[in-house]
Amino acid sequence: QITLIILRVAHLLTLIAFAHSDYYIESSDGGLVKCVDRKEQPAFDNSLLRNHKFQESPSKIPTTTTKSNTNSKWRTTEAHVSIAKCPRGTVPMRQDDASEYPGNNTSTQTTHEYAEKSTDVSSKLYGAKATINIWDPKVENKEIELSISQIWISSGGYETNNLNTIEVGWQVYPQLYTDNKPRLFIYWTSDAYQTTGCYNLRCPGFVQTSRSVVLGGAISPVSIFGSKQYEITVHVWKDQKQGNWWLSLGADNLIIGYWPSELFTNLDYANEVHWGGEVVDSHSFGRHTKTQMGSGRFPFEGFGKASYFRNLEIVDSNNFHPIQRLKTNAEKEYYDIKNLDIDEEWGTHFFYGGPGFSTRTHSGVVPLTVRLIFICFSLSFFIII
Repeated sequence: QITLIILRVAHLLTLIAFAHSDYYIESSDGGLVKCVDRKEQPAFDNSLLRNHKFQESPSKIPTTTTKSNTNSKWRTTEAHVSIAKCPRGTVPMRQDDASEYPGNNTSTQTTHEYAEKSTDVSSKLYGAKATINIWDPKVENKEIELSISQIWISSGGYETNNLNTIEVGWQVYPQLYTDNKPRLFIYWTSDAYQTTGCYNLRCPGFVQTSRSVVLGGAISPVSIFGSKQYEITVHVWKDQKQGNWWLSLGADNLIIGYWPSELFTNLDYANEVHWGGEVVDSHSFGRHTKTQMGSGRFPFEGFGKASYFRNLEIVDSNNFHPIQRLKTNAEKEYYDIKNLDIDEEWGTHFFYGGPGFSTRTHSGVVPLTVRLIFICFSLSFFIII
């Protein structure tokens, strides 16, 4: 409690120190934000964007088939992303992140574990959307581990070092944000994470057009186990005229900004879209991490307990369309994912997540050791007979 008070006082002193400038303000989540000229934001420090012309708005916003869920048996509420009232012509940039970008810690061997669905179609993809449940999963090793729920839009591959991705969703990443709150984030890479890409606006790439939404800002409220469920809706699509990839939030398509086409080497269209969760395991304690994914509960527990993605759609030409067939990738002992369900209110949806290492029964799948013991016992019984 004392530590929190000290941090809050330090934050207020920082605000006072910058009070002489109209460009430093406080965001709705209490963070410090700097309002920068939108044409002088970090994106334009990228040499690839030297001749890029700032795009004010998308030439078209694709329509969607998503319906209101007011009549659904599962009632949900849209969460709030962090907002800052920056002057016209400027965009907000968070100032409260860790001063040094965490990146990948090469001194510690980490693994990435997933519970995700991905497209299994051969058509060219030009966007994706989903409504994502908001939770605050516990992260065990706060020095390096994180928990993510996101959409991946990608082309290329690791083998050829030309993997291009656009990623967006929420994450709990204590080393970067110095807290355990779920935060809106974006990410991109054009060379399989080797030298390009980073979160939010921390490196030159994404061009923000919104003067209010704070990338990296906290999302609230957080869903309550067995009670109210909160969510955000994310849309990403390619502007077919300009070639840039746009991002918007919410049912009303609040435009955030875009990834310029010049950033990418082979993302004229996407080959794959993934939806789901990801956890980084540092193996710091001689066992699997206890870092949670989603709500920290297995998907069989269902609505109000397990985390979900709903209204999964893709852009195959000009508009969003429901996707009805997806592949599954999950490490079932610690994190799992249910089969797709499709209905009128929730569209294509699934539950996912898990607690990480736990002494409790896992995802409903009988552990391998138990199955082997049962088989050996059965064989010995028949041999005795």
